[in-house]
Amino acid sequence: MKLTFKITYLTLAGKTQVDTVEITLADFAAWERRSRKRVQDLSTGMGIDDMSYLCWHRLHVEKRDNRDYETWLESVQLIESEQVEPANPTEPAQSDGN
Repeated sequence: MKLTFKITYLTLAGKTQVDTVEITLADFAAWERRSRKRVQDLSTGMGIDDMSYLCWHRLHVEKRDNRDYETWLESVQLIESEQVEPANPTEPAQSDGN
């Protein structure tokens, strides 16, 4: 699965910052450790905290924002889903046996 989000938040200087993040396997692994859930649990729905943590983790790893999660979360104004791609985007080919 590939997720891309556009996040609007305030910097430490109070300026509006818009970033696009592509969630990686490492972000999902960090989310699993923190939430004690499995990535398969996201198929039933993704909450605000789930999306926020995934975005924060990617920004933090890429050193685009160095605040702790709770402090950063207070600055978030908007999170928008940009792109979701399934793990297996191809259609199965029909065979003569079908």
